[in-house]
Amino acid sequence: MDEIIYLDCASLLPPRERVLATVARSSREAWGNPHALHPVGHRASEALERARIQVAEYLDAPASEVIFVSSGRDAMLRGIALALQQVPSPVGPIVSSRLEHPSTVRLVESAAEKSNREIVWLEMPEGVLSETDRARLEDASLVVLSLVNHEMGTVVPFEHLATKGMRVIDAVQAAPWLSLARLHDEQTPYAVSAAKIGGPMGVGVLRVPAQLYYGARDTNEPLEPESPPWMAAVALGEACADREGRETRLAIARQRSERLLAGMRQLAPDVLLNGAEGSRLGPIVNASFPGTIGKNLAAQLAFHRVCIAHTAACRSRVEAQSPVVRAAYPMDPTRAQAATRWSLYEATTEHEVDRALEVLGSLFARAPRDHSAPAQR
Repeated sequence: MDEIIYLDCASLLPPRERVLATVARSSREAWGNPHALHPVGHRASEALERARIQVAEYLDAPASEVIFVSSGRDAMLRGIALALQQVPSPVGPIVSSRLEHPSTVRLVESAAEKSNREIVWLEMPEGVLSETDRARLEDASLVVLSLVNHEMGTVVPFEHLATKGMRVIDAVQAAPWLSLARLHDEQTPYAVSAAKIGGPMGVGVLRVPAQLYYGARDTNEPLEPESPPWMAAVALGEACADREGRETRLAIARQRSERLLAGMRQLAPDVLLNGAEGSRLGPIVNASFPGTIGKNLAAQLAFHRVCIAHTAACRSRVEAQSPVVRAAYPMDPTRAQAATRWSLYEATTEHEVDRALEVLGSLFARAPRDHSAPAQR
């Protein structure tokens, strides 16, 4: 069977062998209900708490601040609800952006409706905060933003996130590569997803500041589900074991992405790189090839066993174009129509990059790009 070239790591990172081995071992040795009072339950509970410590060490946070939930979206949902409890009266708007993950945009809209708050949508041209945007953050009652954008890989610097109110940070794309220690204050819950770190789908983490954690314990709704996805959490704990290697892994992924981008520019000198120069983290390359439709190009590459995306995975079947690129470049609709996302990690090889470029080149040679095609909305 032909090899599969997987360049969609921003959607789901391939599980590492040691993670699979840990799941298999825990399934054999600690398969009980972690809430049970008998020895089998104790083994499961010990495995869950060991995983909590591993995740906490990876995040440089106390284990008491690590809450296991079902997904990154669930973490954002709980984080927003917690933050709004700290500002019960609508003293300021909720500030977010249309560049956020679509699930986050929906959560913000729902939270604003339920709390009777205004939403201020930041413009974030080319994926970065403008001076006007930064001024809008200051008086927000709640800021909801991603640290690293899920489609373009652009980074919001920690120091630009200053606000007088609460903030809930989507750290899903940041956690595989960056230390989040600078978010560890009393005003910032943040969300992490196991699937982006090399763990399984079905588990996420909400980091809860101590003050919010102990306040929430006095409510009827538990912060952590009564039956957390503990086997998946154990796998996440193992995926977090190598926190010291983040900088090295990021450097390798950047090197591979630079090779990919150089090859793209050779094949298509007019390629447009989405996201402001100097603001991109590196492992995500979001490229628009004028005269193409990104969704169609991704499908053609998939036919040749090269896996990329044109938008967030959860919206790939229904979105004709990238809503993030559309929001970042509102004056250039063809850019969003042509956008493709190529995301790498440290195990992506030069051979895989070169093979992907070879397939891309063959597609362009077989069907020349139509630069006269109108934008589709």
